[in-house]
Amino acid sequence: MENEVRKLPKKTVIYLTIMGIIGVLTIFIVSSGQSTKVERILSTTEYKNVSDVKVHANHQFLREDTNVKGIKYTVTFFNKDKNEDCKGFVLKDFKRNVTTDLMCKKREI
Repeated sequence: MENEVRKLPKKTVIYLTIMGIIGVLTIFIVSSGQSTKVERILSTTEYKNVSDVKVHANHQFLREDTNVKGIKYTVTFFNKDKNEDCKGFVLKDFKRNVTTDLMCKKREI
């Protein structure tokens, strides 16, 4: 006895392809939205001229001392003013207070 493999219907293949394309587009839109949001947050601090902003993760947090919620972004970016590669954390609470914990190294040319 031979086991026959049944092909997927064309409609199913089309639906799966469309869902895959929508998923890839969603990932791209979300990541670019997070990058622009962090660029705006960084422009309120001393890092005004930045490029190559990448957000690796974001988490909600609660500040124990003030009992205020916020978002913590794990980022890497290039500071054009000082020619430095920076990485670290950017914290923004819902009262619009911004705190940065970044390590920067000079970029080798």
